[in-house]
Amino acid sequence: MLRWFGVTKNQYIGLFALGFAFFVLQELPYIVMPLIPLQANPLMEMQDKSIVLNVFEKTLGISCIVTMLFLVRGDAKWFSLRTSGEIVFFSVAMAAIAGYFVGWIFYFNGFQTLPVILCFLVALPPIYYAFIGLWRGNYVLAVLGGAFLTAHLSNVWNNLK
Repeated sequence: MLRWFGVTKNQYIGLFALGFAFFVLQELPYIVMPLIPLQANPLMEMQDKSIVLNVFEKTLGISCIVTMLFLVRGDAKWFSLRTSGEIVFFSVAMAAIAGYFVGWIFYFNGFQTLPVILCFLVALPPIYYAFIGLWRGNYVLAVLGGAFLTAHLSNVWNNLK
């Protein structure tokens, strides 16, 4: 855990290196997608219907990644499950990423319905980031994750409806 300079009493601009692994974990389905032959791929063929929703969604998504990687709590450890809150928040984040992978298994096997896409592939990544934020005491990330959830669901639902 690197802390470069303080921005508040207990928040620092720094580097949460494990956050990079969490980001890659979430991106893994997109990394392997070119290796999987799909008859249809509605997510990759989706056309944006609203520039405003698209910009809002992308800005919040990128903000989640940047905040997870570079905003660190002063007393944070590299990895900690010391308190019951940390255990619960980390468990919810891991359940969200596990559900996300289940959704991708459905998607890669041709179950590409709107409910599968919205519930598993769209809703779970922002939840994953929000709960990583709660686990790490990074409340800016938790709030951004909640806002990203709304924007992500709204944009994808608007594009696929």
